[in-house]
Amino acid sequence: MVKLDVSKLGRPWHKLPKMMNDSFDIFDARLSIYFLKKLRVNVELKSITFAIDQNYKNTQLFSTPLGSIAFNIERTLLLQILHDYYGLEKESRNKSLDIHQPVTKTEDRLKNKIGLDLTRLLIDKETFGQDLEIKSDNTTVINQWSWCMTFTLEGYEQGSFTLLFDNAHVDHMLATLRSPESEHASSRQAPPTQAQIERLFYGMPLKFSGHVASLNLTVAQLAKIKLGDIIPVNINDNVPVYIGKEQIFDAKIAEDRGKLLLCEFNDRTIEKHYE
Repeated sequence: MVKLDVSKLGRPWHKLPKMMNDSFDIFDARLSIYFLKKLRVNVELKSITFAIDQNYKNTQLFSTPLGSIAFNIERTLLLQILHDYYGLEKESRNKSLDIHQPVTKTEDRLKNKIGLDLTRLLIDKETFGQDLEIKSDNTTVINQWSWCMTFTLEGYEQGSFTLLFDNAHVDHMLATLRSPESEHASSRQAPPTQAQIERLFYGMPLKFSGHVASLNLTVAQLAKIKLGDIIPVNINDNVPVYIGKEQIFDAKIAEDRGKLLLCEFNDRTIEKHYE
């Protein structure tokens, strides 16, 4: 649940959590694979919470073509990751989770590394709706953020990390929500070309039926026919060939390997002349 200010009414801010929760399984799979490969730790995504207009200091800033994104991680979680990264035992790790101790250069380097890794891992076209080139930004200073997502992990007892977005990124997400038809239209298959239509037309199957012979019999003659009787018929030189009920060709009958085949087609389409 996200509390909206009056100034944000009329824009679908309330739909942003659903938009990101639709990618929950994707986030979960990516985080699990990342922590397993990098730290040999089994983690799962426990929850994602959302907030509007948040003030964060000392975040790790990144620039994109749209504006700025930031990464923030609680120190308790960072220290647990640090100890897993260097393979410390659980007992010594628990003794070292003092958040009041000075920040070491090793801790700072790891924060920068996983900040960039996780931001690139979670923000891409599949989850955000657009591919973004994410670069570290050490010159910009932003404390107030329009919207944020906080990730809590199952596998680490304490702490969470947060992705923060400026107005430009939120505007992009809101625009995507307001006009989903434009995205669907762009992803639709292009209409077939004239050449493709012609190939489809000329490749359509047609069923020919040939009127080989006919015989006029009375009811009395038909009643006398018994099994084994031979009925003499004359096959014309040219037989009519139909598509449906319309005669299109005249053709000749040929025999090949015990089968009767139509050959030597002659067009019977009547040309109409208009004055």
